[in-house]
Amino acid sequence: MRTLLHLLLVLLAAKAGAQVLTAEEAVRIAVEQNHGIRLARLDARSAELQNSAGNAGMLPTLDAVGAYSIDNSSTKQTFFSGDVREADNADQRVLDAAVQLNWTVFDGLAMFAAKDRLEALELIGRTQLRQRIEATTYEVLAAYYQLVQLRRAIAVQQEGVRVSRERLRITGTGARIGTASGLHLVQARLDLSTDSALVLDLHVQEAAATTRLNALMGRAPSTSMEVAAEVPASEPLDLARIQEAARQANSAVQQARQQQIAADLSVKELRGTLLPQVDLFANYGYTRSTSAVGLLRSNQALGPDYGARVSIPLFRGLRMRNAMEIAKLSREQAALTTQQAELSLEESILNAWTSYTTANQRVALEEQNLAGARTQSDVALESYRVGSLTSVELRDVQLGLVAAEQRLLLARYEAKLAELQLKWLAGRLV
Repeated sequence: MRTLLHLLLVLLAAKAGAQVLTAEEAVRIAVEQNHGIRLARLDARSAELQNSAGNAGMLPTLDAVGAYSIDNSSTKQTFFSGDVREADNADQRVLDAAVQLNWTVFDGLAMFAAKDRLEALELIGRTQLRQRIEATTYEVLAAYYQLVQLRRAIAVQQEGVRVSRERLRITGTGARIGTASGLHLVQARLDLSTDSALVLDLHVQEAAATTRLNALMGRAPSTSMEVAAEVPASEPLDLARIQEAARQANSAVQQARQQQIAADLSVKELRGTLLPQVDLFANYGYTRSTSAVGLLRSNQALGPDYGARVSIPLFRGLRMRNAMEIAKLSREQAALTTQQAELSLEESILNAWTSYTTANQRVALEEQNLAGARTQSDVALESYRVGSLTSVELRDVQLGLVAAEQRLLLARYEAKLAELQLKWLAGRLV
């Protein structure tokens, strides 16, 4: 008995000393360990590395090349003097090596458009990372407050079980002294069983919410945690400020605008390829060739050569014209996508604001209802003890109290979710 009591005290002390995981801490852990954020961070880093002058074609290229060839062809040479030189398997060897430098100094300004496009793509990568962080933050906070709400709902339902157990005790006492029937006793037992089953259902939902929150934080789903006791009240927000902030900072709209800029730069880049291209080149090479027949037995050259090349595109099978038309269509699509994103943002804000105001009104209403339901429950239980209230009437009062508390919990949770969604749309969640 002492061992069991000691174990119980140890478990209670461990639970009481467990560190409470705050909502801010849950978000911090998720930003560091969530797999979706980590993948988005790698994508952003990849876009950052691709944004370089070399990828835009603005830097020269330097190559070292070499070749060694052997020709054993049968050769017959006839000269104007009438001499004939002929050899089977005439050996001819050529050794060629060089360092080649090529620098495109003008390509219709396409390289500058390409560099701007790469910078736009890097910015898009950072915006996509921010979007992933914002979405994950919202999911983490929603899962966190759902877990808080479920644990509070379990406590409320357990209080209902306590009232049902007290009712069963009173009914059992009445049945023994003859003031209550056996039917009332059976009904009290059934109601207690029903309330206990509801507690079990809530525990199942709590377990699912816990695993979901752990998964979002990149932790083992079975990790236990202690969370806050209550869902905090929603913060007061102003619709006009939310709308103004959203137009400037909403990541979805920002990404659509950045995609439009990138599409416009793609058109400029393709337009540059239709203009002449000027390249500067310089080579330093070594060549040696030997031949079994011919005018020269060997030939050797060592030294530099340099110059400039100009290429003017005249006809490329209409490929560039088609590519330009496709790029213009992509630019038009990007512009329409931006308009659609801005319109969708306004719609989402108004819908979230309606949910926010309605949920806060429900919170105020349910708080008043709960105060009345608690008073009614206390009076009803005392009346049942003295026999002035039937078990059916007590059950109705009991269910009304539990329902009022559950509605208040749900209203607070929905108000908090609406607040989080408005902050997300306004770019103020992280």
